[in-house]
Amino acid sequence: MDYLAALTAFIESADSNNFSRAADRLNIKASTVSRYIKELEQDLGIALFNRSTRALHLTEGGETFLLHAREVLKQLERAKAATSALNQHPRGVLKLNVPPAFCRHHLMPRFKGFLERFPEIKLEVTLENAQVNLIHEGVDLAIRIGTLADSTLKARKLADETLRVCVSPAFAALYEPPSAPEDLIRYPAILGTQLSDEITLIANEHAVPISLSGSLRLNDLDAQLIAAKEGLGIALLPDWLVAKSLEQGDLQVWLPQWRAQSTEQRSAIWFVYPPKRVVSSKVRCFIDFIVSQIGDPPYWKS
Repeated sequence: MDYLAALTAFIESADSNNFSRAADRLNIKASTVSRYIKELEQDLGIALFNRSTRALHLTEGGETFLLHAREVLKQLERAKAATSALNQHPRGVLKLNVPPAFCRHHLMPRFKGFLERFPEIKLEVTLENAQVNLIHEGVDLAIRIGTLADSTLKARKLADETLRVCVSPAFAALYEPPSAPEDLIRYPAILGTQLSDEITLIANEHAVPISLSGSLRLNDLDAQLIAAKEGLGIALLPDWLVAKSLEQGDLQVWLPQWRAQSTEQRSAIWFVYPPKRVVSSKVRCFIDFIVSQIGDPPYWKS
């Protein structure tokens, strides 16, 4: 008897209360399922089901055996996962969920190198700011930016995020620069749809809460970056997004000694993934590759 196949058939039969439905799920004949159950009962010396014309019902022995059968299959899956994680040649589809702007600026330029190093992995990437349920959506790995809410997800920090007050040279030429955080309320601001208009500017141990106002609100960081370059107002933008623009002189920082913060905790960039005893090799190699490419501290802070 193929004991693994018999256990699988038994569990499916118990879940569906019917040999035919179990057979459909397993894509085998109902007579095969029935034979597996009969062989198990002969081996155990006890009936596993009470049979009727309409449904199957577990016996007391069947209930006990079901509990242990489920654990056997779980242990087998854990053993397979642990062994696969040691695979030196990660393979399969890696499903990623990432914020659009961060993906465009920092991940996409590195996809080619990753795929060349791991040719047996295929990337399936969804770009969105919404924090989807990774388990329900079948996502292997996500990048989230901000502060993490309490959850059962596993997380690894990639880098801290610093928000800067950015303006274009043209905007700076029209307005006298602020001398203190409180002065920012005098300027039109480019606002986001997720970041609160109530922010705190922090320097050393000093924290100054302020409220921004403006006539332009955008839900995309790249759009906010373009609007800031066009001189439409001040913008609170993350260092990982504006580093190149600052270097090229397209933007400049006001109040450089201050950093903006919209929550009590400092914002950061995180890898998050569903909780498992063993992280799959394809997830682990992607995290390690990106960490090596970004550096510590990240290259945009150098």
